[in-house]
Amino acid sequence: MKGIKLWHAIIWFTILVINLALMSRGQLIEAGLFELLCVILYASVFYINILYLFPEFYKESKGRYWLYGILLMSAGLVLTEALSEIFWGSHHHRREDWIEVVLTFRQALWVILVFMIGTLYSIQDLLKEQIIHKEKLMEEKLQTELQLLKAQINPHFLFNALNNVYSLTYMKSERAPESVLKLSDMLRYIMEDCSRDKVPLQSEINYIKNYIEFNKLKYPEKRNITFQYPEEYSDTLIAPMIFIPFIENCFKYSRIDEDKTGFISISISEDSAKVKMSAGNSIFTLRPLSTGLGKGIDNVRQRLEIIYPGKYSLKLNESDITYLAELEIDV
Repeated sequence: MKGIKLWHAIIWFTILVINLALMSRGQLIEAGLFELLCVILYASVFYINILYLFPEFYKESKGRYWLYGILLMSAGLVLTEALSEIFWGSHHHRREDWIEVVLTFRQALWVILVFMIGTLYSIQDLLKEQIIHKEKLMEEKLQTELQLLKAQINPHFLFNALNNVYSLTYMKSERAPESVLKLSDMLRYIMEDCSRDKVPLQSEINYIKNYIEFNKLKYPEKRNITFQYPEEYSDTLIAPMIFIPFIENCFKYSRIDEDKTGFISISISEDSAKVKMSAGNSIFTLRPLSTGLGKGIDNVRQRLEIIYPGKYSLKLNESDITYLAELEIDV
């Protein structure tokens, strides 16, 4: 605010100096007082415009704004003429040289100029305000959309997890209590940590490890499931649950619980401020699913566009017997 006030003061002082330099009549003190009063009139026109006329009438009715603007400039012109009469009498219009005429009527030119500058200044502020408001609305829209997308993850996860617990309970498996404990840990992560915009990469890795182990509990025999990840902790932050839809698809489309020869291969790595994930799996062809990739991948795409616009690469490769998803994010 102090910077703005200083800038305005410099502008008005500069106008005063310019007018004093152009002044060719009267004593210095008399001329200085005249020009000072004129500059006060210019400033009055400027500030009445930007502080009252423009905010009150420009948005509501541009026609009324320009009408009142013309009246304000006319009032400024009348007052400057009145000052000229008071200080210089009837001699101030007796000049024939066109430059002298321009100099004589410079007060009128200044009144019009400061009003127009005030209007342009106000329009610029209005456009800036509209841009900020638009950006704020867009940010709020994106945040709302992001929250909705994140909210879709929880019911989807619970549906699959409860199916697993049900299967173990139905089979009266000794692993049923352990599965409930795993489910409890994962739910704690979803309900508490995932409420934040970003979580440590290691927390996401730990969740994926729990998810894989949770799914393994329902298999009576060992399955070909591998998960490679950085052993060392880092400060890297990542959007929560951004990888899990791909991993869910690995279990869904491989049907590894039915296909003992199937495989799931998952890896997460860090390299030069990039986080890379690959999730590959066999496809169970005996009873293929009739649905496509489902909403999970679409959800991820939308979240990536919101959180990492232009900073990610997603490749999906599918053959008759394998599927591979590769995601790279600049963090």
